[in-house]
Parts: sequence; C-alpha cells; structure tokens
Amino acid sequence: MTITRELITASVSDDSEIAFESIDVDLGSLRVQLLTLGAAIRTVEVPDTQGVLGHVHLHLPTPADHADPSRNPHLGGTLGRYANRIARARFILDGVEHRLDANKDGNTLHGGQRGFDRCVWDVVDVVDDEDLATITMELTSPDGDMGFPGTVMAQSIYEISTDSITIDYSAVTDSPTVISMANHGYWNLAGSSSVNAHYLQVPASRRLVTDDTGIPDGVDKVADTLFDLRESTHLAPVIDATGGLDTCYLPDGEGMRKVAELHAPGVGRRLRVSSDAPGLQVYTGNGLKAPFEVHESVSLEAQRAPDAPNQPDLGECVLRPGDRYTATTILEFSNA
Repeated sequence: MTITRELITASVSDDSEIAFESIDVDLGSLRVQLLTLGAAIRTVEVPDTQGVLGHVHLHLPTPADHADPSRNPHLGGTLGRYANRIARARFILDGVEHRLDANKDGNTLHGGQRGFDRCVWDVVDVVDDEDLATITMELTSPDGDMGFPGTVMAQSIYEISTDSITIDYSAVTDSPTVISMANHGYWNLAGSSSVNAHYLQVPASRRLVTDDTGIPDGVDKVADTLFDLRESTHLAPVIDATGGLDTCYLPDGEGMRKVAELHAPGVGRRLRVSSDAPGLQVYTGNGLKAPFEVHESVSLEAQRAPDAPNQPDLGECVLRPGDRYTATTILEFSNA
C-alpha cells in the first residue's frame, strides 16, 4: 500500500485562492483519492471481472476544479451540518427560531451555500496499517455557521481496505443544534455516460413523499409503485417512467444493515452500501450539468430524514452538549 499527499492551490470566484490537500491511497485492488476540501471522495478505482481497474466515481478533471461550486455538485463530499433539505430555511429548537441560509427553492440544502462539503478540513491522523489505511479529518463549525446554533466539532474518518471504504462520522456541540452528516457519492460502476444499464436494489418498503421542492409531506409504501426497488431492478425503465429518482427511502430494519446494492452487469462490478442511518436518498443525477451527463450517476446518501428539524415524527436529529452524534456507512466493492 502507498499513501501520498499533495497540496493543491485553486482559484475561487472572488479571485482569491484556497489551499487543500489530496490524499491518494493505493492498495492495488482499490485506489482512492480523498480531498480535504469537503472531506470528500474524489476518485475510486476498482477492478472489473477481467481485473482491469476503472473509475467508478464521478470527478472533475483536476482536484483544483473541485473548488468551483458552479462545477462541483457536492461530488463525494461530506454533507453537513444537515444533509438534504430543511423547509423554509428555518427551524425551532427549544422555543428559539433559527433562520438558515436559503440556497435552494427557499429551503436549506446540504447545510447552506457553504456547508461542510465546501469547507477545508484538517487532517489530524493518517495511519498505514498494511492492508488498511485510516485517514481522520476534523472541522470546527462555529456558532451561527449558515444560521445553525452551537459550535460543532465534526470528524470524518475514512478506513480504506483492499475492497471497501468505511466512513465514520461523529460530532459534538457546545449548545443544542441539529445535525445529519452524509457522503454524497456519485457512482457509475461502468464508467459510462449513463446508469441506465445499472441494476439497483434498496431493501425499503417505505419512502418519503415530497412536495415540488423536495420537502417531505408524508410516508408511502413502495409496493405496486415505480419506486419499489426491494428486488434488484433495471434502472432504465424506472428513470424513463419517473424522469429520474430523487427520493428518500426508509430502509427496513435498524442498526447496521444493507441499505442498497448497485450492479453494472456489463462489467460485473457491484457496490454494496451498509449503514446505520434511518434514511437513504437515492438520486440518479437528474440535474447534472457539463462536463457530466444527466443520469450519469447514482447517489446513495445514507442520512437522517430531510426536514426532521421541523417534523420530529420523521426521527431524531437534535444533538445536545454532552452527547455525541455518530453515523457509519460502509461501501463494499466486488466484481462477481
């Protein structure tokens, strides 16, 4: 195994510069590049059935390009403080209203215009343990960041082995706040211009129904609908019939369990996603823009329910002083 680090300097929109690191991990059968910008996955290379390594995660041509938010739709980033949407960019906690950054249809999406995935994280530890690399990054989000209360100390730990990436999130706060961290991967196991030929399984009997802006307004059973992915399902007919998925499923069971499995039969690659999160946002790249193609990827974002800060019936989302938020997602690759 080899681990290499490089300092990247990139220009941003106001003609200033931003500096961050790239961290390359090469285990032979799995190659991964991380960025401290957004504690993000940039590239992942895994073998097909012939043993040929190929890229399975969307990325821009250079690491520096990822500093341009107009070109980077949260590619592989660590979302926070709150992944997905919060309605009307506001919520009330302990009787106090908090107004957030409204950056999507009057709502807050992925923590606001400068969410966790737009910030530079600090590398606090890199461990090379033969066939396991562990990279730990930390971020301090100050009180009032994008309108969220409390100073939050967040941590993203990547454990990379010969066939898997484990992502452990944790956070503590000095004042009550809300939090939901998630990885926004963009997966295409065939390295093709469309995921139409992929098959996807999501073992969830229920999903959230949303309004036109993606805010939940009910829970629906998936049985006898186009959204039933409990068995491995060819994506082309689903995308054609729905215009593409952007849906939060509620995977069956609790604790660590399989929440999705993506398969590209043409090359044989598989991605199995396990998580202890209660929700899984499935997004088929409906809004992707150049240099990408619409429906070029599938995002499988394990997370807490969108708008839970305003709809407590959707599940827990509050973090208080003395408690620790944790969430784990495991990405396992195979070529069977």
